[in-house]
Order: sequence, then C-alpha cells, then structure tokens
Amino acid sequence: MADGAGPVLTPRGPTVQAIRYAAQRAVARSSLRKVAGEMGMAVSWLNGFVLGKETELRAKTLRNLREWYVRVTRDLVEQDPGTASGALEFLVGGILDDDDRAKAYGRVLQAVARAYSDQGPLPDWIRTLLDREDDGER
Repeated sequence: MADGAGPVLTPRGPTVQAIRYAAQRAVARSSLRKVAGEMGMAVSWLNGFVLGKETELRAKTLRNLREWYVRVTRDLVEQDPGTASGALEFLVGGILDDDDRAKAYGRVLQAVARAYSDQGPLPDWIRTLLDREDDGER
C-alpha cells in the first residue's frame, strides 16, 4: 500500500438478493407493516425493496437489512451451505486481519458442529462447510 491507503475491506454477509428473497417470504407470511417494523424501515421503502425497485442501498440500510436477515433467516430460508457460510462470515466480519478472520470462522464453525453433534447427526450443510474448511475453501 504505497499510497498510504488502509486495507480494502470487502463486504461480508448475505447478499442483497438473499435478503430480498427472505423479505419477500417474510411479507408473504405476515404483512409489509410487520416486516418493515422488524427491519426498522418504512413500509413504502420495504414495498419497493421486495418488488426489486430499491437497488442502490446506503451502507447503514444494508447493515440494518443484514442484521434483520441474521435474526429471522432460520424461519424463512432453508439452511444451505451458502447461507450458513454467509452468516458465519457476517459474525466474524469485524475481525480485520484475513488470517485471524479465517481462524475465527473455523472456530465458530467447529462450535456450531459440536452443538449439532451433541443433538444427533450433523446436517448436510454443516458437513459441507466442514469439508470445505478441511480443503481450505469457504
């Protein structure tokens, strides 16, 4: 970084498309007003978002949507490796050093796997993430 700039931080967490899909499902299950209240957003804004009209999101809006997504996604979205990996990346996203963040991701994944194994067989999505971790992927 010869120009003196700091590290470039990449966004972590679920994609806007994943959040939009979850918001659509949440609205279909209840109402625009209820979901907008859970998100801390205006009803009219949420209506535009679920219809795909809101595409340029400010950083604070995206943060609020990601926090809502993490709170409610277990009831709205089928668990799959991509969603789970995004949630784990969101949880460790505040760790700036890449190596430290990768280690924290592995530790959190191991803790989740242990919690599930205490209750019975591991779900497929956990096995997939563990296999990826063993192969050095995410």
